[in-house]
Amino acid sequence: MPIERSYLGSASPSYALAVLEYFEQRSINPEDVFDPARVHDIRQGADTQRLSILQWQGMLQQAAKYLGDPAFPLKLAETIKMRHLGMLGFLLMSCDTLGAAAATLQRYEQLLDSVNEAEFQAEGEHCTLTWRPLIENPPVDFIMLSMSLWAHQARKLAERPDLVCDACFTFAEPDSAAVRACFEATFGGRVQFNKGVNQLRIPMAYLSLPVAQRDRHVHASLRQQAETDLVKLLGQDHGFMAHLETLLAERLPMGEVTLQHLATELQLAPRTLQTRLEQHGETYREVLDRVRYRQAERLLRNPRMTLAHVADLLGFSDQSGFQHAFKRWAGVSPGDYRRRLT
Repeated sequence: MPIERSYLGSASPSYALAVLEYFEQRSINPEDVFDPARVHDIRQGADTQRLSILQWQGMLQQAAKYLGDPAFPLKLAETIKMRHLGMLGFLLMSCDTLGAAAATLQRYEQLLDSVNEAEFQAEGEHCTLTWRPLIENPPVDFIMLSMSLWAHQARKLAERPDLVCDACFTFAEPDSAAVRACFEATFGGRVQFNKGVNQLRIPMAYLSLPVAQRDRHVHASLRQQAETDLVKLLGQDHGFMAHLETLLAERLPMGEVTLQHLATELQLAPRTLQTRLEQHGETYREVLDRVRYRQAERLLRNPRMTLAHVADLLGFSDQSGFQHAFKRWAGVSPGDYRRRLT
């Protein structure tokens, strides 16, 4: 469920440098493609000045139009190097294993861009990495770039170009056979469209693969710096919000989902909790809806769980209330959402 905060919908200019270099590698002057002033800003402020969502989207669309290539985001992802990912890239390189890198990505991806968050989960013999939007109607270009980047960077981190994964996307299947082939080449496994979620499905065995340039001492130092950078980006209060959402998720099955319940658990007066939420640009209802929506998506992946049971685990008094709420969140009924997953 998309949320609104000041840092959302922005991207690191170090990320955008990869777009400029993509053209330079093809002997094309980026200033012939993009606004020269923007090119200058990206080159000069790679560590300080984040791009707005409109600037970042404009770059990707302008590049694809100039090249006449709708698969540009997929091809760009293959050329992106760790240095283009800034602090996040160096932190990933120092992880012990791909599993540790996936968990690190989940924690710090917003240092790279604040369009989505990565959700990493283990499920039997496979694990999933899900692209969760943080903004309304995220452009398809962003989804393509992020998810193909995950796949390519895993191969680079482990120095295993043979790694493959399945991928599914919420958007429609491309009309072009060449673009479809590019999707298949990028992920190497089964690629599906018109699904209920944007997600990679990865063999569990990949998680234990060592990262080629792992370094625990460097990692500890970089992680400390990344945490500092994340606080600067998200604000000092982001830890409080994460704690609040965790508590709420734990209490949903017990039906303890009122503001009063949470305030008591946090040892705050209800009005104090409301004020802290307002300072963060949120209402209690928005937080509750977001947590319920995420939990609902997770629970609906279990085909053996009835909708009535899902509703109960989410703290709804009846199934009808859950179904109306889910359609408001996702635009489809829980049953339709579940069918799109299969």
